[in-house]
Amino acid sequence: MEFIYDRTQADVDRVRELNHKYVKGIITESEIVEWMSGSKGALNLFDLNRIEENVKILASYLAVSVNTKTWNKGDIPRVNDYKRILGNVQKIRDAWFVLTTTPATPKQPLNNYEKWNDIERILHDLDYTYNRYINNFYYCDTEIYAGEGIGDL
Repeated sequence: MEFIYDRTQADVDRVRELNHKYVKGIITESEIVEWMSGSKGALNLFDLNRIEENVKILASYLAVSVNTKTWNKGDIPRVNDYKRILGNVQKIRDAWFVLTTTPATPKQPLNNYEKWNDIERILHDLDYTYNRYINNFYYCDTEIYAGEGIGDL
């Protein structure tokens, strides 16, 4: 899974600059490539689908029921979509322990990069703690953990 939770005001400012250049017709080819490559400063189709997919995967790990959506070109997020995303994140956050540094689930409106950083940081932290927990199980039947040849217990 991929998570983007390091968006900055500089990322937002760059997208605004590129949008302005596009509208004015003064954007360069290299700037168009940059703009179309999924800049961190703007929420786009790739971000929404990544978040929805990460929610779906984490929910399956934790046996949590969520309602996700696959976003297509031209789809416009509505207030109910943002409520659903926040509800899904909160359900997953409630189902598993989080780090002390994990942010709280943000509140509506989801109108700045910091709130989207928080959403993806929550998902990252849950994935991190879940995988650390699962990968720390040791299994019997080997000489290292509970097999023969170590001595009396």
